[in-house]
Amino acid sequence: MKELRNLLIDCRIELRKLVRDFHKTELCERIDAAMQQLGNAKAAPATDASAAPAAGKQPPPNQVALAWQTVTRDLKFSDPALFDALSKKVMLRLETKAMVDPATEIHELGKTITDLQSKQLKQDKTFKALESERDALLGALAMAVPELSDGKDRVAVALARIEWLKAAKAAKAAPKSPRTTGERKAAPPPEPEDGGPAPNDTMLKAVAAGTRKFTDTHREWCVGEAMVLSGFEFTPIELIQQGDAAIAEIIVQARSKTKA
Repeated sequence: MKELRNLLIDCRIELRKLVRDFHKTELCERIDAAMQQLGNAKAAPATDASAAPAAGKQPPPNQVALAWQTVTRDLKFSDPALFDALSKKVMLRLETKAMVDPATEIHELGKTITDLQSKQLKQDKTFKALESERDALLGALAMAVPELSDGKDRVAVALARIEWLKAAKAAKAAPKSPRTTGERKAAPPPEPEDGGPAPNDTMLKAVAAGTRKFTDTHREWCVGEAMVLSGFEFTPIELIQQGDAAIAEIIVQARSKTKA
């Protein structure tokens, strides 16, 4: 409280130097009143700090400081030169080079919040657009490769479908009959389709035993079935590299466990 009263005294002295007839102004009267209130509060007997001041008593120092801050802030607009000179004196007393106006700081914080909200909205729009593109792509892959069932990991299933398409394309592009330098060998007769793209149990067991090979249609279906039954442990290329017998063995073993 003593330091605040001394600060008001210094401010009044400097203002009298800078402003002609300052002692006649309303600001001078308010500073004098604040100083008198601080003097009375110092002379008054000590009371419970937690108790609220009674009517007619001196206001607490924080209210006096707030009133002084409000009055001097008015000078920033009514008399900028006087405000700057007073600010330099105050900062010299406080041994600091600069002080941030709370109103300015609040304004800057509000601007920062507005900018962050704008960036967040842009990021939300971008994220929603990416989600739409992802769902469209996954849906197209599901329609292109219905042989593979959807799973919990949608990305893993999508990658498996891509590998399945690549393997199917490679199988179709491969030559179906061997050639010699002088003559074309006769191609073996095609295997029966067994009523559709899915081979029956008899054919699967024969292929697993190595006594028979899959047709192209059966191989494409069995590759997808083996991927699902193995929990996507292998890619289509890896399964094709293992051979028809290994693919058939995976399906036969999985079906035997299901029946058991």
